[in-house]
Amino acid sequence: MWGKVQEQVQTPEHRFRPSVGRDFDIQAVHAIEARTRGFLSRVIAASSGGALAVSGTYGIATGNFVGLEVVWAVAGPMCGALVTHYFGSAGKNIL
Repeated sequence: MWGKVQEQVQTPEHRFRPSVGRDFDIQAVHAIEARTRGFLSRVIAASSGGALAVSGTYGIATGNFVGLEVVWAVAGPMCGALVTHYFGSAGKNIL
């Protein structure tokens, strides 16, 4: 993928010209978007889980679970959006 871009760049002027028509590889865009979505979903899930684990451990140690409530108020909707996106019924005929 990157080798093709480097082969196209020959002069400094050519580097700033946009690729149009047959020069623009539209098929690579979908793969990049899918990898980006996958990466972002893993980062959101891991950071939410880590924050919940840390705040839960702190709550158990101190007996004060306000921090866990705050973290869940932020992480809960993000986790819900991920679950809805990957396991929701969008595009499926349930009836």
